Amino acid sequence: MTRDERVEVLRGYHRAPPILVLPNAWDVASARELAALPGCRALATTSGGMARALGFEDGEQTPAEEMLRAAGRIADAVDVPVTADLERGYGDPVGTARAAWEAGIVGMNLEDSSGGALVPLDAQVEAIRAVKSVLPRLVLNARVDVFIRRAGGVEEAAERANAYLAAGADCTYPILCPPEAVAPLVEAIAGPVNVMLAPGMPSPAELEQLGVARVTFGSGLASIAYAEAARVAAEALVA
Repeated sequence: MTRDERVEVLRGYHRAPPILVLPNAWDVASARELAALPGCRALATTSGGMARALGFEDGEQTPAEEMLRAAGRIADAVDVPVTADLERGYGDPVGTARAAWEAGIVGMNLEDSSGGALVPLDAQVEAIRAVKSVLPRLVLNARVDVFIRRAGGVEEAAERANAYLAAGADCTYPILCPPEAVAPLVEAIAGPVNVMLAPGMPSPAELEQLGVARVTFGSGLASIAYAEAARVAAEALVA
């Protein structure tokens, strides 16, 4: 597919069933393995998994050029659309989005917290408007950090999500929302909702019945891979 085809395909996946399940890759090898799975229609990257693979920690500790280079290699290695977790935009959301687009990435996450605290709502709205004014076709997933920052509940998360959708976001992502909050969030948010799969969360099929448009794993798949590699090596080391 061309980039233009990939962006339209990815946007369409948010608008109609079935639910979009986006495995999160952390390097080219994992991307190829995940993209080859039956039923995989698109991939996301994970900033946490990629940061660790590159020798850094999550939270914008990876130099922007290194994260973008790695994400671009993933997009170039697979035949499905790729959306990248680009954190808070590394101090330049518009420039970061433009570089990602030029690298063949057709979607991005943009967080609304920095330094452990939520960004003021009007500032995040302006950042989303700025990105979409330059790249209107980019599929922007606006992350809502109300729950991860313990800064409120459903009402606060929905207020932010709806403001981001009104600013041009294509999907909203109330990360780490508790399972019981999913249904009220979907009802209160006037657009596609992304939920992270985590212990205790309903299955993708059940989330689809609740109206969720998209599910991701965050850094979960990378963490499983690293833990399993360590387990296998540990067994051999003590044999």
